[in-house]
Amino acid sequence: MLTIDKDQVRALLKLLETESSSRSVLKHALASAIKTNPQLVQQVLQQDFAHSAPSAIVHTLEEICWEDLAIALSHFAAKINPDLEEGLALVSKFTTPTTARGEITPILDKMALELRPVLLNITTAREAAKAIGHYIFNVKKFSTLPNVKNLSEMAFSSFLEKKQGSNLCMACLYMCVGQRYGIEMEIADFAGRILVRVQDKPHNDSFAIDPLDNGKILSQEDCQRYLEARNLPGMKEGLTVLSSRLVVRRFWANMIYLLNKLQDDRRLKYLREYLEILRS
Repeated sequence: MLTIDKDQVRALLKLLETESSSRSVLKHALASAIKTNPQLVQQVLQQDFAHSAPSAIVHTLEEICWEDLAIALSHFAAKINPDLEEGLALVSKFTTPTTARGEITPILDKMALELRPVLLNITTAREAAKAIGHYIFNVKKFSTLPNVKNLSEMAFSSFLEKKQGSNLCMACLYMCVGQRYGIEMEIADFAGRILVRVQDKPHNDSFAIDPLDNGKILSQEDCQRYLEARNLPGMKEGLTVLSSRLVVRRFWANMIYLLNKLQDDRRLKYLREYLEILRS
Protein backbone atom coordinates (compact mmCIF):
# COMPACT_ATOMS: atom_id res chain seq x y z
CA MET A 1 0.00 0.00 0.00
CA LEU A 2 1.25 3.50 -0.86
CA THR A 3 2.57 5.45 2.14
CA ILE A 4 3.03 9.18 2.54
CA ASP A 5 4.68 11.21 5.29
CA LYS A 6 4.21 14.70 6.68
CA ASP A 7 7.01 16.25 4.64
CA GLN A 8 5.49 15.01 1.37
CA VAL A 9 2.06 16.33 2.31
CA ARG A 10 3.56 19.63 3.42
CA ALA A 11 5.40 19.96 0.10
CA LEU A 12 2.19 19.33 -1.87
CA LEU A 13 0.28 21.94 0.10
CA LYS A 14 3.07 24.50 -0.30
CA LEU A 15 3.18 23.93 -4.06
CA LEU A 16 -0.59 24.36 -4.30
CA GLU A 17 -0.19 27.90 -2.96
CA THR A 18 1.22 28.85 -6.36
CA GLU A 19 -1.01 29.23 -9.41
CA SER A 20 1.19 27.08 -11.61
CA SER A 21 0.34 25.22 -14.80
CA SER A 22 1.03 21.93 -12.99
CA ARG A 23 -1.95 22.46 -10.74
CA SER A 24 -3.94 19.51 -12.11
CA VAL A 25 -0.97 17.22 -11.47
CA LEU A 26 -0.66 18.51 -7.92
CA LYS A 27 -4.38 18.07 -7.37
CA HIS A 28 -4.14 14.44 -8.50
CA ALA A 29 -1.20 13.85 -6.13
CA LEU A 30 -3.07 15.46 -3.25
CA ALA A 31 -6.15 13.35 -4.00
CA SER A 32 -4.01 10.23 -3.68
CA ALA A 33 -2.62 11.50 -0.37
CA ILE A 34 -6.11 12.13 0.97
CA LYS A 35 -7.26 8.63 0.00
CA THR A 36 -4.14 7.12 1.60
CA ASN A 37 -4.19 9.07 4.88
CA PRO A 38 -6.89 11.77 5.20
CA GLN A 39 -6.12 12.38 8.89
CA LEU A 40 -2.47 13.16 8.10
CA VAL A 41 -3.44 15.69 5.42
CA GLN A 42 -5.84 17.36 7.83
CA GLN A 43 -3.21 17.39 10.58
CA VAL A 44 -0.56 19.04 8.37
CA LEU A 45 -3.07 21.62 7.15
CA GLN A 46 -3.99 22.54 10.73
CA GLN A 47 -0.34 22.73 11.82
CA ASP A 48 1.04 24.71 8.88
CA PHE A 49 -1.96 26.92 8.20
CA ALA A 50 -3.52 27.17 11.64
CA HIS A 51 -4.73 30.73 11.22
CA SER A 52 -5.26 31.36 7.52
CA ALA A 53 -5.03 28.57 4.98
CA PRO A 54 -4.87 29.97 1.42
CA SER A 55 -8.19 29.63 -0.37
CA ALA A 56 -6.52 27.71 -3.22
CA ILE A 57 -5.51 24.95 -0.81
CA VAL A 58 -8.81 24.89 1.07
CA HIS A 59 -10.86 24.78 -2.13
CA THR A 60 -8.71 22.06 -3.65
CA LEU A 61 -8.98 19.89 -0.54
CA GLU A 62 -12.73 20.41 -0.33
CA GLU A 63 -13.38 19.67 -3.98
CA ILE A 64 -11.31 16.47 -3.92
CA CYS A 65 -13.28 15.24 -0.91
CA TRP A 66 -16.64 16.35 -2.33
CA GLU A 67 -15.99 14.47 -5.57
CA ASP A 68 -15.21 11.31 -3.58
CA LEU A 69 -18.32 11.94 -1.48
CA ALA A 70 -20.49 11.80 -4.61
CA ILE A 71 -19.12 8.32 -5.36
CA ALA A 72 -19.70 7.12 -1.78
CA LEU A 73 -23.21 8.56 -1.84
CA SER A 74 -23.98 6.67 -5.05
CA HIS A 75 -23.03 3.40 -3.31
CA PHE A 76 -25.22 4.37 -0.34
CA ALA A 77 -28.19 5.22 -2.57
CA ALA A 78 -27.90 1.93 -4.50
CA LYS A 79 -28.58 -0.14 -1.38
CA ILE A 80 -32.11 -1.45 -0.79
CA ASN A 81 -32.17 -0.34 2.84
CA PRO A 82 -29.10 1.84 3.51
CA ASP A 83 -27.91 2.21 7.09
CA LEU A 84 -28.71 5.51 8.81
CA GLU A 85 -25.34 5.81 10.56
CA GLU A 86 -23.54 5.37 7.25
CA GLY A 87 -25.65 8.18 5.82
CA LEU A 88 -24.94 10.44 8.80
CA ALA A 89 -21.20 9.92 8.33
CA LEU A 90 -21.52 10.85 4.65
CA VAL A 91 -23.42 14.05 5.49
CA SER A 92 -20.74 14.96 8.04
CA LYS A 93 -18.04 14.54 5.38
CA PHE A 94 -19.31 17.62 3.57
CA THR A 95 -18.24 19.93 6.40
CA THR A 96 -15.47 17.72 7.86
CA PRO A 97 -14.00 15.66 5.01
CA THR A 98 -12.03 13.29 7.26
CA THR A 99 -15.14 12.10 9.12
CA ALA A 100 -15.62 8.33 9.06
CA ARG A 101 -18.37 6.13 10.41
CA GLY A 102 -15.79 4.82 12.88
CA GLU A 103 -15.86 8.22 14.60
CA ILE A 104 -19.66 8.25 15.00
CA THR A 105 -20.56 4.68 15.94
CA PRO A 106 -18.28 4.36 19.03
CA ILE A 107 -19.83 7.50 20.55
CA LEU A 108 -23.33 6.10 20.04
CA ASP A 109 -22.25 2.71 21.41
CA LYS A 110 -20.89 4.40 24.53
CA MET A 111 -24.10 6.36 25.06
CA ALA A 112 -26.18 3.21 24.71
CA LEU A 113 -23.90 1.42 27.18
CA GLU A 114 -24.32 4.23 29.73
CA LEU A 115 -28.09 3.91 29.36
CA ARG A 116 -28.07 0.14 29.77
CA PRO A 117 -28.58 -0.02 33.59
CA VAL A 118 -31.68 2.17 33.31
CA LEU A 119 -33.23 0.60 30.22
CA LEU A 120 -32.79 -2.97 31.47
CA ASN A 121 -35.38 -2.27 34.19
CA ILE A 122 -37.90 -0.65 31.83
CA THR A 123 -40.73 -2.62 30.23
CA THR A 124 -42.52 -0.17 27.91
CA ALA A 125 -41.32 1.96 24.99
CA ARG A 126 -42.89 5.06 26.55
CA GLU A 127 -40.80 4.64 29.71
CA ALA A 128 -37.72 3.99 27.58
CA ALA A 129 -38.34 7.15 25.53
CA LYS A 130 -38.59 9.21 28.73
CA ALA A 131 -35.36 7.68 30.06
CA ILE A 132 -33.53 8.33 26.78
CA GLY A 133 -34.81 11.92 26.73
CA HIS A 134 -33.68 12.53 30.31
CA TYR A 135 -30.25 11.13 29.49
CA ILE A 136 -29.83 13.16 26.27
CA PHE A 137 -31.10 16.51 27.53
CA ASN A 138 -30.40 16.48 31.27
CA VAL A 139 -27.41 14.17 31.73
CA LYS A 140 -25.44 14.71 28.50
CA LYS A 141 -26.72 18.31 28.08
CA PHE A 142 -27.57 18.10 24.37
CA SER A 143 -29.72 20.90 23.00
CA THR A 144 -31.64 21.58 19.79
CA LEU A 145 -31.18 24.86 17.96
CA PRO A 146 -34.48 26.38 16.77
CA ASN A 147 -32.65 28.29 14.03
CA VAL A 148 -29.61 26.75 12.37
CA LYS A 149 -27.23 29.36 10.96
CA ASN A 150 -24.27 27.38 9.61
CA LEU A 151 -23.58 24.03 7.96
CA SER A 152 -21.65 22.56 10.88
CA GLU A 153 -24.83 22.67 12.98
CA MET A 154 -26.39 20.28 10.44
CA ALA A 155 -23.49 17.78 10.51
CA PHE A 156 -24.07 14.84 12.84
CA SER A 157 -20.39 14.46 13.81
CA SER A 158 -20.26 18.12 14.87
CA PHE A 159 -23.56 17.66 16.74
CA LEU A 160 -22.09 14.80 18.77
CA GLU A 161 -19.00 16.87 19.56
CA LYS A 162 -20.63 20.22 20.40
CA LYS A 163 -23.87 18.73 21.78
CA GLN A 164 -26.06 21.14 19.88
CA GLY A 165 -27.50 21.18 16.40
CA SER A 166 -30.64 20.86 14.30
CA ASN A 167 -33.80 19.01 15.33
CA LEU A 168 -33.06 16.51 12.56
CA CYS A 169 -29.72 15.69 14.22
CA MET A 170 -31.54 15.20 17.53
CA ALA A 171 -34.13 12.92 15.94
CA CYS A 172 -31.30 10.83 14.47
CA LEU A 173 -29.67 10.58 17.90
CA TYR A 174 -32.91 9.17 19.35
CA MET A 175 -33.12 6.69 16.47
CA CYS A 176 -29.52 5.52 16.77
CA VAL A 177 -29.71 5.01 20.53
CA GLY A 178 -33.22 3.51 20.55
CA GLN A 179 -32.42 1.01 17.81
CA ARG A 180 -29.61 -0.41 19.92
CA TYR A 181 -32.29 -1.57 22.36
CA GLY A 182 -34.76 -2.79 19.78
CA ILE A 183 -37.17 0.12 20.26
CA GLU A 184 -39.25 0.59 17.12
CA MET A 185 -38.56 4.21 16.18
CA GLU A 186 -39.01 6.12 12.93
CA ILE A 187 -38.14 9.66 11.96
CA ALA A 188 -41.18 11.39 10.52
CA ASP A 189 -42.13 14.68 8.92
CA PHE A 190 -45.27 15.76 10.71
CA ALA A 191 -46.72 18.66 8.71
CA GLY A 192 -43.26 20.20 8.39
CA ARG A 193 -42.24 19.33 11.94
CA ILE A 194 -39.61 16.61 12.56
CA LEU A 195 -40.76 14.04 15.12
CA VAL A 196 -39.68 10.57 16.21
CA ARG A 197 -42.57 8.13 15.99
CA VAL A 198 -42.51 5.20 18.40
CA GLN A 199 -44.54 2.01 18.11
CA ASP A 200 -44.91 -0.28 21.13
CA LYS A 201 -46.90 -3.14 19.63
CA PRO A 202 -46.75 -5.46 22.69
CA HIS A 203 -48.45 -2.73 24.75
CA ASN A 204 -50.66 -1.40 21.93
CA ASP A 205 -49.14 2.05 22.30
CA SER A 206 -48.12 4.61 19.69
CA PHE A 207 -46.73 8.06 20.40
CA ALA A 208 -44.26 10.66 19.12
CA ILE A 209 -41.22 12.45 20.52
CA ASP A 210 -40.61 16.12 19.76
CA PRO A 211 -36.82 16.67 19.55
CA LEU A 212 -37.31 20.44 19.35
CA ASP A 213 -39.15 20.49 22.70
CA ASN A 214 -36.66 18.64 24.93
CA GLY A 215 -38.00 15.24 23.95
CA LYS A 216 -41.59 15.93 24.92
CA ILE A 217 -43.84 12.87 24.53
CA LEU A 218 -46.82 13.52 22.25
CA SER A 219 -49.87 11.27 22.20
CA GLN A 220 -51.95 10.74 19.07
CA GLU A 221 -54.45 13.18 20.56
CA ASP A 222 -51.70 15.81 20.99
CA CYS A 223 -50.74 15.39 17.35
CA GLN A 224 -54.34 15.63 16.17
CA ARG A 225 -54.87 18.82 18.15
CA TYR A 226 -51.73 20.27 16.54
CA LEU A 227 -53.07 19.45 13.08
CA GLU A 228 -56.49 20.88 13.88
CA ALA A 229 -54.87 24.09 15.11
CA ARG A 230 -53.14 24.38 11.74
CA ASN A 231 -56.31 23.42 9.87
CA LEU A 232 -54.70 20.25 8.51
CA PRO A 233 -56.15 16.72 8.04
CA GLY A 234 -55.86 13.81 10.49
CA MET A 235 -52.60 12.42 11.88
CA LYS A 236 -52.11 9.67 9.29
CA GLU A 237 -52.30 12.15 6.44
CA GLY A 238 -50.09 14.65 8.26
CA LEU A 239 -47.24 12.26 9.04
CA THR A 240 -44.66 11.04 6.52
CA VAL A 241 -42.12 8.46 7.70
CA LEU A 242 -38.59 9.19 6.45
CA SER A 243 -36.38 6.26 5.45
CA SER A 244 -32.63 6.60 6.00
CA ARG A 245 -32.34 7.62 2.33
CA LEU A 246 -34.97 10.34 2.82
CA VAL A 247 -33.32 11.49 6.05
CA VAL A 248 -30.05 12.08 4.18
CA ARG A 249 -31.98 13.86 1.42
CA ARG A 250 -33.52 16.10 4.07
CA PHE A 251 -30.03 17.00 5.37
CA TRP A 252 -28.91 17.98 1.86
CA ALA A 253 -32.11 19.97 1.26
CA ASN A 254 -31.65 21.85 4.53
CA MET A 255 -28.05 22.68 3.61
CA ILE A 256 -29.16 23.88 0.17
CA TYR A 257 -31.76 26.13 1.78
CA LEU A 258 -29.11 27.72 4.00
CA LEU A 259 -26.51 28.14 1.22
CA ASN A 260 -29.11 29.65 -1.11
CA LYS A 261 -29.52 32.45 1.40
CA LEU A 262 -25.74 32.84 1.56
CA GLN A 263 -25.47 32.68 -2.26
CA ASP A 264 -22.65 30.14 -1.98
CA ASP A 265 -22.73 28.79 -5.55
CA ARG A 266 -19.55 26.74 -5.22
CA ARG A 267 -20.95 24.54 -2.47
CA LEU A 268 -24.45 24.53 -3.89
CA LYS A 269 -23.16 22.88 -7.07
CA TYR A 270 -22.09 19.79 -5.11
CA LEU A 271 -25.12 19.66 -2.82
CA ARG A 272 -27.51 19.75 -5.77
CA GLU A 273 -25.58 16.86 -7.31
CA TYR A 274 -25.95 14.86 -4.07
CA LEU A 275 -29.67 15.53 -3.99
CA GLU A 276 -30.00 14.24 -7.56
CA ILE A 277 -28.06 11.08 -6.68
CA LEU A 278 -30.62 10.26 -3.98
CA ARG A 279 -33.52 11.05 -6.30
CA SER A 280 -32.41 8.59 -8.96
